[in-house]
Amino acid sequence: MAASAAISGFGTLLNWDTADIAELTSISGPSETANTIDVTSHDSDDTYAEFVAGIRDGGEISFDGNVITTDTNGQIAMHTDFQAGSKKAFIIKLPGWVSSSHEYPQITGYGIVTAFGMNFPFDDKVSFSATIKVTGKPTLTVS
Repeated sequence: MAASAAISGFGTLLNWDTADIAELTSISGPSETANTIDVTSHDSDDTYAEFVAGIRDGGEISFDGNVITTDTNGQIAMHTDFQAGSKKAFIIKLPGWVSSSHEYPQITGYGIVTAFGMNFPFDDKVSFSATIKVTGKPTLTVS
């Protein structure tokens, strides 16, 4: 059996408008989807429904992190962009190197911050969570 080429998620970075967001603890997405269009007709084979791909949706990116009040170009700027409804570029930088080519995999695109919340427990760290709605097509590249 061949050894796995899987990589750890540790070290993944989320960059928003050219600044890495400090101290993220979890990143998910983007969760792309595609609508389907029913093209079934009386001529469809064996009475099975037929579909073609319709409009695609770039999905959402959700993430959590430790609140860092000095992260003015990251967390604070992202909150400001949420309040303004600004569309900005994002990059998810996957950790590690790809094979022997030393290329860095990443997901790039544009998005709008659609949620930004904070949590203030009396017995734990102050944290935040946010969601970016991808607008347009996200791209997975190795560069």
